[in-house]
Amino acid sequence: MLQNFTRYAGLVQIALGVLSQFVPSLGSMLGASAATGSILGDGNLFNILSGAVLSYLGLRGSEGAQRTGAQALGGLNGLVGLLGAFGVGGLGGLQLTNGWGTIIVNLLVGAWGLYSGFGKKTARAAA
Repeated sequence: MLQNFTRYAGLVQIALGVLSQFVPSLGSMLGASAATGSILGDGNLFNILSGAVLSYLGLRGSEGAQRTGAQALGGLNGLVGLLGAFGVGGLGGLQLTNGWGTIIVNLLVGAWGLYSGFGKKTARAAA
């Protein structure tokens, strides 16, 4: 489950960040806005960067690195989702969430990451 999380959650986050940035109709459907005063919206940048890290760990990382990445990025996504759900849209000048669509995605990725990262280690077959 850990490797599935790092691979697929990373791809979902990259897709969400890129599509929200470059397909305005999708961004508005999710409640996102690409116009934040920068070339790439902060929320979109967060999704693209954390998704790239997760995907890299899923494809090339050791089990320990995947576990640490799932815990850290799962926790960050969960925190960003919770802050957004409680109405905190920005922190320190950075836009955290862009609407309920991204809040839900952040909460789901956060819960999946924490479950995967802190779950039981897989048993290895003795040969």
